Amino acid sequence: MDGKLAAAQMQKWHQERKTGFKGFCLRTVRLAWGIKAKYPSAITAWQNTPNKNKFKDAESAPIGALHFWQGGRFGHVAMQSHKPAYIWTTDLPEKDLIGLAHYSIVNDKWGYKYLGWTNKLNGVDLNVQAKK
Repeated sequence: MDGKLAAAQMQKWHQERKTGFKGFCLRTVRLAWGIKAKYPSAITAWQNTPNKNKFKDAESAPIGALHFWQGGRFGHVAMQSHKPAYIWTTDLPEKDLIGLAHYSIVNDKWGYKYLGWTNKLNGVDLNVQAKK
């Protein structure tokens, strides 16, 4: 699995208007990547990601990388799309669906604080290609 395939899975679910994603951001990106469950929430997954795998510049995230936010009880995670600074995300802009939106939507709509992006989830290295 690589970042482009994981992002393509998110796009497929978006195009199918598949439901059942409300409140399941971590589960959704994990399933798109084919990674087993490990942490109970997005914020816990971020907290358990090594610092060397955390990056701040949202616009430098490669396709398939995972973006994290702090807010609410569980935080939020979304996947980098093919378009710079645009993410595949659950519950935005519509609840219970996957949508494509600028990463700032999570702060704008929910008031969550952007933490950064990573190339690792649940101890698994994500096969994402660094931008040149």
